[in-house]
Amino acid sequence: MFFILKCKDYGFTLEETAELLQADSNMVAARFAVKYEERKNDIVHRQSTLAKMREDMDLLKKGMDIMNKGTQEVKLIDTKPFELVSVRDVIAIKDFDKLFGRAMKKIAKNGLSCRGGVIAMYHGEEFDPEHTDAEVGAIVPHKSEVSRTIPGGQCAMAAHLGSYTNLGETYGAIVKWIEDNGYGIIGDPYEKYLNNPHEVAEDDLVTEIYFPVAK
Repeated sequence: MFFILKCKDYGFTLEETAELLQADSNMVAARFAVKYEERKNDIVHRQSTLAKMREDMDLLKKGMDIMNKGTQEVKLIDTKPFELVSVRDVIAIKDFDKLFGRAMKKIAKNGLSCRGGVIAMYHGEEFDPEHTDAEVGAIVPHKSEVSRTIPGGQCAMAAHLGSYTNLGETYGAIVKWIEDNGYGIIGDPYEKYLNNPHEVAEDDLVTEIYFPVAK
């Protein structure tokens, strides 16, 4: 009876359990191994589904279209000031992770915590993938000796869904929207990362891009 209950918990049907009752220990072990892989794959799939559902819920709360992958609608929004602890350097884009690591060490060294997301800000008018004036850091909840205040105000914003390699398409869409609607860029654009490639699949990455603007 205990063996039957165990087989039921493991997901075997009554017919399969009846066969296992007649099998030797080697056959039972082999069938358990197969069922183990089946159940493990099912769990991995369910976890992936839950992660995607969580991402969709976050997007829906932000008023975004979860059916439209890639460039989202450009919106004019009012942002609030925030405190940023960051590191700035002229780097190649491929070394972005190194700059991010330096920023995280700075935050930890000063006993701070990241509460509002990771930010990358790009300074200068020209973008050079080998020599980019970039500032990388994280939003902290309170002003400190090592933070600086990023002022709030009107921004043209769009959310990019998917690989970072295609961010240029969303940048282009935002710049076009700014020009078409009679606005001017009055500050350096920045990216806010809502998740990271260590936690979700590349297709599920969400990056918000902000351009400070004014009429």
